Amino acid sequence: MGAHAQVRGLKQTEKAPALDAEPLEIRTKDGVTLSATVLEPEGDNRGTVVMAHAMFGRQTGFRWVSRMFRDRGWRAITFDFRGHGKSPASAYGYDDFVLHDLPAVVDCARARSDGKPVALMGHSLGGHVALAAQGCGLVSLDAIVLVASNVWLRDFEPSAAVWAAKRMILEGFVRTARRIGKFPARALKLGSDDESLEYVEDIARFGLDGRWVSRDGTRNYLSALTEVQIPLYSIASDGDRINARPVSVERMLSRCRAKIHIDRVRKGDDGGKPPGHADLLLTQTARSAFERAEAFLRTVNVGLTNE
Repeated sequence: MGAHAQVRGLKQTEKAPALDAEPLEIRTKDGVTLSATVLEPEGDNRGTVVMAHAMFGRQTGFRWVSRMFRDRGWRAITFDFRGHGKSPASAYGYDDFVLHDLPAVVDCARARSDGKPVALMGHSLGGHVALAAQGCGLVSLDAIVLVASNVWLRDFEPSAAVWAAKRMILEGFVRTARRIGKFPARALKLGSDDESLEYVEDIARFGLDGRWVSRDGTRNYLSALTEVQIPLYSIASDGDRINARPVSVERMLSRCRAKIHIDRVRKGDDGGKPPGHADLLLTQTARSAFERAEAFLRTVNVGLTNE
């Protein structure tokens, strides 16, 4: 759970797409149809930003962020991972997101890019799926913006007390899913979407076994971080006390051989408390951090980052 979860209730409801939003269906190589939405900017296009949601979530979590990027000249593509939102799938695991879903969406974004940069913004799960896919050579992105994104591994958590709490959460997470056959996030008011048993077992395995690897053991996502050499921008909040603590995020990113910019949110834009794991994205409490991330992406040169 943890870094992959939104631990506060998400009041996300499906709404009709805005008039300027283009619904899109993206077919993965293994035959799953993903629901996506494209927002096109007026005038010149700076590039494309793919937005990948968190565990228990769906693409609607990026509603205000996608429009902010669109208004600043970016094409924004949001999508639902399989088994979430309007992307049907009854059984899926973590590897499906890395091997199939994200590559299909990035390929779609690249086909529309006209040679301009294609970046990704990933909240929690969406961020580390992007790191895994980029490190394994399954996608070719020009930059990644991580929002409250961290894999729960002991190597990334310096506090013994916090790690003990994370282990307890993971054990309860997988125990509940095995008893019910899935994790009932909606019923527990932890998010908008339940998670499949196979996925839950994968996430628990990473933390409890200490190995961030594919289910069949052929891909080592942790080792692949050394192959991530594109610019990275990380937004993490001091208000995120369990899921993606800034210190844990920084430990994860230290494995990458990349230009890394750390944006640590120490207080809300109004001077109040820093937002928690879900609120960092779902509210505009730290909007300035997303504005800084957008400015960072404007510096990305597709010709240099893809050499």
